[in-house]
Amino acid sequence: MRAVLMQRLKQRLKPYTPAWLLKYHHDRTIRKDRALYQGKALREVFSHVYETGGWGVAKDHSGFYSGSSSHDPAIVDTYVEAVTAYLGSLPYRPDVVDLGCGDFNVGSRIRPACARYVACDVVEAVIQSNRTRFFSSLDVDFRCLDITSEPWPRGDVVFLRQVLDHLDNARIAGVLASLTPYKSLILTEYLPLAPDFPPNLDKPIGPGLRIWGAIPSGIVLTEPPFELKALSTRILCEVQDNVGVIRTIAYELPRQT
Repeated sequence: MRAVLMQRLKQRLKPYTPAWLLKYHHDRTIRKDRALYQGKALREVFSHVYETGGWGVAKDHSGFYSGSSSHDPAIVDTYVEAVTAYLGSLPYRPDVVDLGCGDFNVGSRIRPACARYVACDVVEAVIQSNRTRFFSSLDVDFRCLDITSEPWPRGDVVFLRQVLDHLDNARIAGVLASLTPYKSLILTEYLPLAPDFPPNLDKPIGPGLRIWGAIPSGIVLTEPPFELKALSTRILCEVQDNVGVIRTIAYELPRQT
């Protein structure tokens, strides 16, 4: 309870906190993650993040909150408009697999643009909450899934919205190996503003982001060590703040022969 109250206080103070202090706080968080989560399973790690309000606390006290980037209208509205337009431009109504769907505040607004929608998260309690809140009104197949070790549902388009940055590089490489059956990947990541930032620096699993590391970094799948091969790459939208840019990219993936 104390951790949740602290997160509520941090949420209120965040808009007034200077960037250097935010960076100092997040850098400490990454170091703490390394000690706290070392050797633990992904499900255990992110269950703890939600239980302690690691990404903040829901205003409606539902108990699950996937962070400000899933609720800030400036971020969410831009993303929903761009992704909905992209899906509408496809020559088919896509079956979508949303990996790391979180509290589903964003996915619930994308749902009408899709045919079948499978929304997955590693935390069972989050999935159960989503089933209660959204299933009857949105017809979504909610599944508890560890995307690093369990088979993925079938579909046309995969969403990975600010998910990979919470994983270490070895797990990210494993995730990319599972992309081959899909036609498109829509990836969203938070990247440093500096154009020459070093991409894909490794970090431990946990709620922290690479942009807050001692050397600011971010996930760029087409750069080493991942070097994703895509038929085409298209930036769908960007939302910038005083630290970085949240960028959403659509990758057309080569079909497996």
